[in-house]
Amino acid sequence: MSFIQAVLFTFLSGAVFTDLYKDKIYNFWVIPGLLIGIISAAFGGFQSFTASISAVGITFIILLPVYLLKGIAAGDVKLFMATAAFMSLQDTFSCILLSFLIAGLISLVIMIIKRNKKKTIHFAVPVLISALFVIGGAL
Repeated sequence: MSFIQAVLFTFLSGAVFTDLYKDKIYNFWVIPGLLIGIISAAFGGFQSFTASISAVGITFIILLPVYLLKGIAAGDVKLFMATAAFMSLQDTFSCILLSFLIAGLISLVIMIIKRNKKKTIHFAVPVLISALFVIGGAL
């Protein structure tokens, strides 16, 4: 695991912790993660920098309608954008799709076990799991 990947997983883990215990993803985790991702991409050259900015922007464009339909919260969108700063566009798409799949599975388990259809899930957990899979090379 590279240093930059360790930074990504550190800020994602912090976001998961606050999401689980405070039911909120704080900008304290998201903004530094986004900036570190973009700055580290800039050290990789112009092409890496533009790929990072593109991944962040396209993530926003993809997830804005989901947010407007109340599918996810604003903190979740920002967390995805910060995660995208560390990934290629293809990895970002994989991460988003896998996150929604994992969130669906978690929701299904909650519905079966607790029979509670109004329970919301903490979306930082699927984001962390999907990033581990995508960057870890499982997908």
